[in-house]
Amino acid sequence: MTHSFKTEVLVLKRVNTGETDRILTLLSRDRGKIVCVAKGVRKLHSTNRATLEPGNLAQVFLIKTKSLPLLTQAKLIKEATLARQSLIGICQLSQILEIFDRLFVEDFIDERTSDLAFAIHRELLSKNKKNIKIELLLQELIKALGYQDLKETAYLNISDYVAEITEKKMKSFDFLKVS
Repeated sequence: MTHSFKTEVLVLKRVNTGETDRILTLLSRDRGKIVCVAKGVRKLHSTNRATLEPGNLAQVFLIKTKSLPLLTQAKLIKEATLARQSLIGICQLSQILEIFDRLFVEDFIDERTSDLAFAIHRELLSKNKKNIKIELLLQELIKALGYQDLKETAYLNISDYVAEITEKKMKSFDFLKVS
């Protein structure tokens, strides 16, 4: 078993810890959700600082430790600037990232759910973004993860359904409605 690995990830969230460190939650294409530590990433001269913002797609190098994996390198693949250009875009990005954080589990992902999650992210960052396409892909993702089809439930939006599934109220603004 290797002690280090490289993977492509979507940055889901970050939590500051100590003076210069962050605990990051990442969604990897091939490893599922990963919670790791990025040492010194909050320093002004850190080269990984902008790369590890929520919503960005990056290639990262991680080293397994006894506790959380240690992120040592990050290379930006796609920045989420298009989604961050308006308040609505920021709300949409926040909600999608929170849904991914809630639905995916650590150290497991299959190819279909990985493809769906990264397709949702790609659509969210596209210039010709269509909310209805994002909603349909999210509903397909929920079904692929083994949950009941949203249309067969009493829920009117994806956020309420995800909150019920995870038994925890969503923090992000709701923009996804069932058509």
